[in-house]
Amino acid sequence: MFRFNMPDPALDKITRIRALAAQFDAFMDSDAMRALLDLLDTDISGISDKYNARRKKDGGIRETQEIAPLFSLEDKRRELYPLFAELGFFDINTPQSSEYSRILILGASLNSTYLKTKCSAGWITPRVVSTDGLSCFRPINPVERTASVFRTDSDTEFGAASDSFVSVFGLERNKWQDRFLGDRNLNRISCIRTYPEQKNGCAFRIFAAPSTQPSERRADTGDTILFYLENAGIQPGESLLAITSNRYCNRQFLQLAYQIMRSDLPVSLDIIGNYRDREIVTAEQYDPVQYLQDVIAMIDWINRFKKGII
Repeated sequence: MFRFNMPDPALDKITRIRALAAQFDAFMDSDAMRALLDLLDTDISGISDKYNARRKKDGGIRETQEIAPLFSLEDKRRELYPLFAELGFFDINTPQSSEYSRILILGASLNSTYLKTKCSAGWITPRVVSTDGLSCFRPINPVERTASVFRTDSDTEFGAASDSFVSVFGLERNKWQDRFLGDRNLNRISCIRTYPEQKNGCAFRIFAAPSTQPSERRADTGDTILFYLENAGIQPGESLLAITSNRYCNRQFLQLAYQIMRSDLPVSLDIIGNYRDREIVTAEQYDPVQYLQDVIAMIDWINRFKKGII
């Protein structure tokens, strides 16, 4: 199973970049990737044109929750499942080391944000100095409320993350301190929310990042980690443990590693999914077209890494 690893921060930058690039090349050239492309009757350069369900005809981007199942993939469901598994989409859910000093909860849908926050509570150790939510001011889609076990009156991803922290960690509501920068364009708004309480030395913060392309899109994972690295007081040599949904582990590793290397910050990174072994989606339950969007995004990020970092 593919699981990307962050090279030792004690190494020089060029050595770390080359080590990452070697891992990404191995992923692209893997037997599992070749078998997946063959099964889909496409190649690396053509998979986006054939299967990108997020791209709208007007050039806009469709939210993940709005993507409909692709029935042409149903007869390939069982054959695709072990290939996705080998590419690291299901089973990454345990840290590779206990030496991490900060926990990052990567923003997502309402339900996913809450579940990841719950998961993070189980990984807080005496070494952890902060648990930090990464988000933006993306409006909550009504579909998210229907599918969520967690209820909130908040209208944004940032608000949902804040409410999740209050619920999971027993923080005092409305007693936070905000560093807020407003704008008429929601994509430019940023905020850093700090709670006064600490649990065994662990602080709790929520970061809402602005987009680096505010006229085109909301902040993405890359923007949130960039904003975090610039504002969180991270010191060289620290180790970050990010928590996401299992299917996004390798994809979001790419995005986080890209920004870490661009920032020239010598820190370590690990990323895990919030679903335990007994909760992992089965071949009957998963939606193949959703996972193909992640494969497409990973190919794009690997190409971006090679053009922007190497």
